Order: sequence, then structure tokens, then C-alpha cells
Amino acid sequence: MQQHPFTISTFYKAAGIVVAVLTAAVLALLLVLYGGVTVFLALFDSLVYVCLMAVCAYVYWYVAPFLQVFQAKIAVALFVQVVCLGMTFLLFLGFESLELFAGMIFLHLVYGFLCWIIVMQWYSGFQKSGQPMEIKEDFEPVEVKDAINHVSIKEGNEIHIVPVEDLFYIQAYGDYVMLFTNTGKHLKEQTMKYFELHLPSSFVRIHRSHIVNANQIIRVELFGKENYNVRLKNGVCLRASSAGYRLLKERLSL
Repeated sequence: MQQHPFTISTFYKAAGIVVAVLTAAVLALLLVLYGGVTVFLALFDSLVYVCLMAVCAYVYWYVAPFLQVFQAKIAVALFVQVVCLGMTFLLFLGFESLELFAGMIFLHLVYGFLCWIIVMQWYSGFQKSGQPMEIKEDFEPVEVKDAINHVSIKEGNEIHIVPVEDLFYIQAYGDYVMLFTNTGKHLKEQTMKYFELHLPSSFVRIHRSHIVNANQIIRVELFGKENYNVRLKNGVCLRASSAGYRLLKERLSL
């Protein structure tokens, strides 16, 4: 399982807390200016609402890989807003303040959707760049057996046939993998070990989390001490462990 962005380092944890506090402060200010509520009520309302949003945003990292269509992402965003609004209403406003709360719903929804879109885009940027990665870097190279020339992917009522040469790289997602192609990404219910054993020799496992198509590599860059970035033709940059870099050098005859 990939490491969550908010657990990469102390900096990210602190930055997440600061952003949450600022987000709550801005919402409180908007509620006072446009919601017609007192400062005290606005502060409590915004803190509860943003805390609930933060919890949902944290969990969304683990749900996002399974949301393949845009409609599903919109449905999740709407569900999150309903949950956060409902909990905020029950905890702080009470049923006697229904009329007051009703006047604040639109402001909550607009602000909440904007914040949620930012979270989705931020997560998407991490996934596209291949970050964050697992801390462990060592793995044992394996011998390829019965190389496959295509991968079949079932999505809903459709079955996609993806030639292996169209793959840019494969990324670990728990017990499954995510396949990245020039047309998008696809979740496959098979393990990294399976693909390591059955993909052609042009595919190299450069990290515990990534198997890359060597034909899609444009350059390899030194990044820190004994760390390397592998940049692909689609612009994605993946980090190679020391063991993965040695294997990549061997496959590329460097």
C-alpha cells in the first residue's frame, strides 16, 4: 500500500494542520460576513465542518484509485458534503435553528466543493508523479516466465485489451496494481509479482512500487545520494531504488 501524502514527513503533517486551520478561519469569516451568524457560532461551525472534511479527505486517498469514472468522483464529493453538513447541523445548530442553518447551506456547499476539488487535484498530482513511495527499497529481481503480450482489464460491462507496449508503467496499489497507458489508467486485480514474472524483458522493476517500460524512458537523473529519477515520455518522473537502478542499467546495457 502506498504511503499517504500526509504521512510522508513531519513537514507535510504540520502543513496539513496549518492549511486546515486557515481553511476553517476563512469559512468562519465568510459565515460572519454573509451568513448572518455570530462570531462564536461561525467559529464552532467552521471548525467542525473543516475537521469532518479533513477526515473525509484523508480517507479519500485510499478510495480514489477505485474511482475510474468522473461521475463516481462527483458522487463521492456530493456524499462528503451531505455528511459534513448533516453532522455540523446535528452537533452545533440543533433542529430549532433549521431556518438559520438553511441560509448557510449554499455557502457551505460552494466552499466545500472548492476545497474538495483542490484536494482531488493535489492527490492526482502525487499519483501522476509516482509519489509518495514506499520507504523500503530493496527487492529481489526475478526471472521472467511465459511473457505476455497484452493485458485484459474488466471495467464495468467492458473489457479492455491493452498491448504491453502501450504501458508506460505499473504502480502498486495494495494487493492490486494500477496500469498507466497513453489513454489513461486502469486498476487490475493482480499483483506486482505476477507482472514482474510475466512481462517482457523490456519491463524493469525499478522500485517496490513501480515496474517501468524501458522503451518509454527518455532519461535517468541522479537524485541525492544513490537515488535516481526515471523520467518517461509522458512526463511522469518515478524514483528508482539502488537495486532497481542496477537492474535498469543491466537491462539498458549501460
